[in-house]
Amino acid sequence: MSLERVTITIPSETLEAVRSAAERDGLSVSAWLSRAAERAAKIEAGLAAAEEAMAHLPPPTPEEQAWVDAVMKDATRPAYSDEYSSRPDDRARGAA
Repeated sequence: MSLERVTITIPSETLEAVRSAAERDGLSVSAWLSRAAERAAKIEAGLAAAEEAMAHLPPPTPEEQAWVDAVMKDATRPAYSDEYSSRPDDRARGAA
């Protein structure tokens, strides 16, 4: 694998978050950013492939779309929000 040096500009707050994350993971900032960029590129490639595949399918029925919407709402809800608390100590106190 060949490596290239690049210069990037990111907000100071983002850089501090990256430094903290890299330290927690035992990586250099460069290695952490490289891993993050690789993951983001794979996600974008997957989304592009899915979009391409979806172009060859008929649109979903209203029932299918409702199912997708429900699954996505559940999958993207915060893990410990007040509305959806799933922590055992909250359930024991009768929290929602």
